[in-house]
Amino acid sequence: MLPPQMLLRRIDGCAAWPLFQRQISVVAGTKVMTRSNRELHPLWLRERCAGPASVQWETVQPLHQPHELPVDLKITSARVRPGGGGGAQLMSVTFSDGHTSVFGCDALEAESEDFFSHGIQQKDIALPNIHLWDANSGAAVARYSYDDLERGTPKFMLDLTTSLLKDGHAILEGVPCFDKELMSVAKMISGFHGGSSVRPTNWGEVFNVRSIPDGDLKDLAYTSERLYPHVDNPYRDPNPGFQLLHALENECTSGGLSLAVDGFAVAGRLRHENPEWFELLTKVASRWENDGGDRSTAMVHFAPYIQIDSTSGRIVQVRYSPKSGGYFPALSDPQMMENLYAARRQYSQLLDSDEYAVHFKLNKGDLWIFNNLRVLHGRSEFNPNEGARFFQGGYFDMDAVTGAYFRAKYKLAN
Repeated sequence: MLPPQMLLRRIDGCAAWPLFQRQISVVAGTKVMTRSNRELHPLWLRERCAGPASVQWETVQPLHQPHELPVDLKITSARVRPGGGGGAQLMSVTFSDGHTSVFGCDALEAESEDFFSHGIQQKDIALPNIHLWDANSGAAVARYSYDDLERGTPKFMLDLTTSLLKDGHAILEGVPCFDKELMSVAKMISGFHGGSSVRPTNWGEVFNVRSIPDGDLKDLAYTSERLYPHVDNPYRDPNPGFQLLHALENECTSGGLSLAVDGFAVAGRLRHENPEWFELLTKVASRWENDGGDRSTAMVHFAPYIQIDSTSGRIVQVRYSPKSGGYFPALSDPQMMENLYAARRQYSQLLDSDEYAVHFKLNKGDLWIFNNLRVLHGRSEFNPNEGARFFQGGYFDMDAVTGAYFRAKYKLAN
């Protein structure tokens, strides 16, 4: 039997499109119900009041603190009525403290159904849908021109940031091979021109990746050895969002290929194949460590291998870097410890499998930008005697990219 809120026309036994869909409604004069039969809480509605008594009119920022609203706030009356053209509806709601507000029914419905795409201070806060990939579907990494970045048209910025948010990474070609040029790229993308938009670390504003230490700082990356897939800085709180990796020199011909792995795709597979192991890797906080590169300090962070959003259950971050630890605590349940190590072993095998590894060469002037919370990176072993291989890296925060995406999106919309 079809649900009461939706009658569907069927073609060849398959649901095609709605013939009738119930609108947002009021039950018994005081209960506001969505099309999907979700009751909207009085406080949820009240904090969406946009009148002059509730928000500052220019910013739509709330004027009151949450504790100033009655703890037992109720709806005393509500009524749906026709709005403007196009079948839009409005709803008038009066609350138990005497306050009355008028809402657009479509806006309430949209936000109640998709909390992550519909805002109040900005209506459209939808980000691109994530595209998961493996070695085959992700082989063609999106490439863009540095010259187009300099021009900075809204269309180009939307295309670039969409790739970064949808696929998790992209490559800029033709970036001038100057020291710290990646900082200029970060500024052009983020739009933060008042100062440095890269996020400094104990390595400085940028770090140098070649087969020698970066000054007195030491890391496995500063060798010619193979680097297994990993994320950077899981021992920092918060972890850097995006990484920029600029090829200043790359004369290697038989090795030194860069590799990328979609950690969200791998974590999603583990969730499908073994939900219990997946849940363990989201629940148990591991210890991530670094000695500062020169044993001068301790950088430590406690967090799980996989992080999910508590509201939607979506995977929002993966952590994996054996060179940074990922040590489990000594739990009192032996079986749980067995399961934890079994889960991590399977996770590790998937991350390091050829099924998910995308290999490519970064030529001189290429700058790879990737989501460090999602995309694991690494490289194959190389022979430093073949020629110089000198990459320079840095980080900038997630909102540098999401902010640029929204600016471009809104400019084009206007």
